[in-house]
Amino acid sequence: MPRPWPLKLLPGTDQQAPGRRSPLVSLGVPVYRRFIAAQTLSCLCLWMHRTAHVWLAIQITGGDPLSVGLVTGLQYLPMFLSALGGRLGDRLNKRRLLIASQSIAAAGSLVLGVLAYLGAAPLVWVCIFAVVLGIPAAVDAPVRLAMPRELVVPELLSSAIGINGIVFQVSRVVGPAIAGVCIAAWGVGSGFLLAGVSGALGVAALAALPRGVARAGRGAAATRRSPATRRIRDGAGLIGPIAGAFVVGACLANLQLALPLILTGIPGAGADSFGLLVAMTGLGGAAGAAVAASFRGPAPNGRLHLLLAGFAGLSAVVAVLPSVPALALGVLAAAVFMQAYNTMAISTLQAYTPEGGHGRVMGLYVFCYFIWSGIGTPMFGLASAQIGPRAALGISSGLCLAAVIVLSLRVRRSTPAVPADAPKGTESA
Repeated sequence: MPRPWPLKLLPGTDQQAPGRRSPLVSLGVPVYRRFIAAQTLSCLCLWMHRTAHVWLAIQITGGDPLSVGLVTGLQYLPMFLSALGGRLGDRLNKRRLLIASQSIAAAGSLVLGVLAYLGAAPLVWVCIFAVVLGIPAAVDAPVRLAMPRELVVPELLSSAIGINGIVFQVSRVVGPAIAGVCIAAWGVGSGFLLAGVSGALGVAALAALPRGVARAGRGAAATRRSPATRRIRDGAGLIGPIAGAFVVGACLANLQLALPLILTGIPGAGADSFGLLVAMTGLGGAAGAAVAASFRGPAPNGRLHLLLAGFAGLSAVVAVLPSVPALALGVLAAAVFMQAYNTMAISTLQAYTPEGGHGRVMGLYVFCYFIWSGIGTPMFGLASAQIGPRAALGISSGLCLAAVIVLSLRVRRSTPAVPADAPKGTESA
């Protein structure tokens, strides 16, 4: 399908050179630069809103752990609808879907900001908004991940997806920091309002993209079961990265839940220490995305399994680190492996998914990634209460490592064949 926008590469880049290249090379495509600017604003909106949302629950309940945990869980609960969101992304115009979902998110932030300033936001409304605003997020996530395939040529796909990951990971550090400063200075309502403004600017940037971007899906997307779905069912190249999404998502969810519990047992550790660990997660994730973006083409299964094993192994190491500085370094290293896997797995799925199925495959990936956060973290919390967070993290990380070994034995190690309807150039990756 010819694109109605020009392809202009960064000066000095050679797309014919094999191996690694600049991870920023896809920024040479003007339409992708505009898209990533919009996503930067959207991601800042997301993380500022989540920070303010949790803090509002803390203010209302006086810091009741059950209530704060409930609000946090409700934010992620609608992510179980991500498979449906990806399906919509294949059937409808992705640009318009992103505009709609991000408009709802921006409007919700503004409304909650006004309610917070008026003192008219009881806990029940905070919970309702958490669910309602989580629904468009379930549409936004798979569609946003599928968009780079629409904007760049296949040779630049891993770079484009890597930059997407860098933006998301840096935003999870910068967004809460900005929201925290605003909340401390002007109250929790200011965090919501600033998130709403950032989201509205992101929507305006999306609306300025060429109208021909990400047309509604045709062909395979209109059928009841697309070739992408059949390829997943048959295990031809897509099942490995998607199964790995469950492993990396479970390991990350357990690590994130264990860290604040581990800090309670370290003398002198407090909120500042937890903020440091969150920052290290974001910075490590950004570094991992940058490393993954420097590789050309899809990743073989062996490389994906190695990254999964590294993340699980480093999570187990984190469980025994005795001090906050050591924990920070361990979390940083683990996050590099975590986001490198995500970036390479998504690039691989995008490369081997037939036309018309990218949204639903990304929806399945997001679903597998978040499913443990919804159904498994309560069990991890119970285990932490019984045997301690360090032991629970060590055991769960060991189970994730065992799952990687089983996955590596079940999935073919060689790179799968490129589907016949894949974009031209993928076969050279």
